[in-house]
Amino acid sequence: MITNPLIDAYIADLVPPRSALLQRLEQEAEEEGIPIVQLASAQVIRTLLMLHRPTSILEIGTAIGYSTIWMAEAAPQARIVTMDIDEQRLARARENLREAGCADRVDVLLRDATTGLPDEQGQFDCLFIDAAKGQYRTFLDLYLPLVRPGGLVISDNVLFRGLVAAPDEAGKRLRPLVDKLRVYNQELQERADLETSFLPVGDGLAISIKQG
Repeated sequence: MITNPLIDAYIADLVPPRSALLQRLEQEAEEEGIPIVQLASAQVIRTLLMLHRPTSILEIGTAIGYSTIWMAEAAPQARIVTMDIDEQRLARARENLREAGCADRVDVLLRDATTGLPDEQGQFDCLFIDAAKGQYRTFLDLYLPLVRPGGLVISDNVLFRGLVAAPDEAGKRLRPLVDKLRVYNQELQERADLETSFLPVGDGLAISIKQG
């Protein structure tokens, strides 16, 4: 937790009821240790997409399709391209997307996101980054050029358990990842082509707007 656990629980209770499918996926993720976007963050992303009304979304990190379904529901006019390197989880994601009734709008790619998109996919109104945390700068370099001016870039886990603010507490195993996230956050803030705000919800969200 990066904020008071009582506040986190209170905010989570205020999130409107989800579909039975999303609630089932939340339970599966908790039981199996599958990383998914936290509930408060998902609600913020939903609100942003409803405001921004993107027609195309690129998601880096599919897992079992939980966040993909959230985005598909929030932006029913959008086509979504999502990629992940885990074949078994992608098979589950495809089934979950079919159950959610949005599979026809989602292109699910089995792919290492550090290698870019396989073919020309056009440009996107929104980029959601939620994969290997140590590769966030690589993802930004690869995919920001595909975001239209005025488009959204949403990065999850940028506060990483609060350790980005206290890197000396990260320990030897996590310190390299935390240092990379600190560099990534600094770059988001300093880039002239991005306007970025950081939100201490969930595990930390960075919301960036690509400048023209």
